[in-house]
Amino acid sequence: MKKLLSAVAVASAMALVVSTGSAVHAADKQLNIQMVSKGFQHQFWQAVKLGAEQAGTALNAKINFVGPPTEQDTQIQLDQLTTAINTPGVDAIAYASLDPVIPQAALKTAKDKGIPVMFFDAQAGSDLTDRTDGGLSLGLAATDGYLGSALAADKMAAAIGGKGKVFVIAHSEVNATAVQRRSGFIDEMKKKFPKVTVLPVQVGDGDHQKSADIVKAVLAANKDLKGVFATNEGGAEGACLGFQEIKAKKGAVKLVGFDSGDAQMKCITDGYMLGAITQDPIGIGYKTVAALVAKVRSGTNPKTFINTGFYWYNANNITDPKIAAVLYH
Repeated sequence: MKKLLSAVAVASAMALVVSTGSAVHAADKQLNIQMVSKGFQHQFWQAVKLGAEQAGTALNAKINFVGPPTEQDTQIQLDQLTTAINTPGVDAIAYASLDPVIPQAALKTAKDKGIPVMFFDAQAGSDLTDRTDGGLSLGLAATDGYLGSALAADKMAAAIGGKGKVFVIAHSEVNATAVQRRSGFIDEMKKKFPKVTVLPVQVGDGDHQKSADIVKAVLAANKDLKGVFATNEGGAEGACLGFQEIKAKKGAVKLVGFDSGDAQMKCITDGYMLGAITQDPIGIGYKTVAALVAKVRSGTNPKTFINTGFYWYNANNITDPKIAAVLYH
């Protein structure tokens, strides 16, 4: 499967480079690209790393991919960003922001030093319509989490007959991806399904057991709950764990997730989860590196938003080649 993923990522990333009108020459001096992710606790980040390294091999760039232990370690991530900025010979930096405000001073330092920065997966800045955070970054390579979560809302609403109580467990209060996914789901329900009541959002920090405990408490307090939406891999796997711990009847409450990963995919095939939205993490990693290489080599600016796509998958289509190509293990 990794070979298929690689082919998909390479083809789409090279199309991106060609569309800018700039050629990337692998024979040029090897570039030093520092990538600071949100963490390593989920399989998603390992897939992003794989895509970045594939781009590095193809485009002659050395990739140093780091991240904090968890997605709550904002200070550690800031320290890693500072280290990246101060790395001798750094040519460009890719950054997936855990917090919208904390990194802004460091990002300004990078800009003052003339180091190109590209956001991936999540941007910094309080204005989520500005993918560059006021010019501190070239742009953002990511999934459109708002639209992806709107699709998740459509799928859940169809499964519950367009009415009833549903609950959202988010992986952060402030992280851009969590905000976009939470808002996309809630806004879609309000706009299209007025008979659906969305309970107050709670935050599980993407932690399996914390998310499981929250979901169990919500289920205990709301015997008529019809659905649960989890905004990331850890939250979805935690929600599924919560269902299993209380021995909930499979499918009685419709669980919809975001991301993939082995545990979440098993929850779907086992019948605990209705389905989920998957991203293309290898494509995110590859396209981020390709955009930075094009900028450094030829001065070509990428699009301020490189939409890397999303897909709905469930037990019926999980083995479809088009879906299997963007599921990560």
